[in-house]
Amino acid sequence: MMKQHQHRTVIKRVHPHEWRWRASAAAGALVVALLAGYLWGANRPSDMPFFNSPEERLRDQVAQLNLEREADQQTLQALQSTLSENVAELSEMREMLALYRGVMLPEETGDLVVSRAPIVAYDPRNQTLSAVAMVHRGSEDFAEYRGEMTLILEGFLSGEPHEVNLAVLDTASETSVFPLSFRYLQKVQIAVSLPQGFVPEKLVSLVRLVEPRRITTERRDAIGGSATVGLANVEAGDNASESRIR
Repeated sequence: MMKQHQHRTVIKRVHPHEWRWRASAAAGALVVALLAGYLWGANRPSDMPFFNSPEERLRDQVAQLNLEREADQQTLQALQSTLSENVAELSEMREMLALYRGVMLPEETGDLVVSRAPIVAYDPRNQTLSAVAMVHRGSEDFAEYRGEMTLILEGFLSGEPHEVNLAVLDTASETSVFPLSFRYLQKVQIAVSLPQGFVPEKLVSLVRLVEPRRITTERRDAIGGSATVGLANVEAGDNASESRIR
């Protein structure tokens, strides 16, 4: 007699939102696969016009060349700026060397002292003037040179000739002259405000020594507007200026 099989009923509980989860997971996997495929295709050379057309390649090359050109221009500007600074420094060093050579090894001119062409900067808009005058020993060597310097600015005020004593305008000066006392050289520096309407034309440098001998030297230098007379023009200025010993 055969045994009768008993059938069992299995009840499986399914979450009501499980199909949504499965659909979301499948959609997410599909999106990831599509994104990975796009990135992989975009990063590899392709003959497809959409990704690597001749126009796109040309635009990329032009953009790269523009970047390289800008970098080259910046490098060139930096080099030009550095070169200009080096040239200016070299020029200043040469001027300073020429100056000290003239002080330590003066020419045999017979002058007791030498009055250099002043460095002048005149600003007509603000009516201000700054000047650096210099006097140094001549061919003779003495232990000390003493005296005074007077700086007179000649020009016109209201159309009439007018003179201005710079020491009087200089707030740092207590007298109408600048005292001198040196062994090798001495500088006189001033910065003043000029009277309104005054137009300077010449700067007169008057040096009166009392030791080692009593002498007076005078030189007259033209003022070229707002231009600055540099040390590079000292020798030319010496030749062009009127200089005499009384």
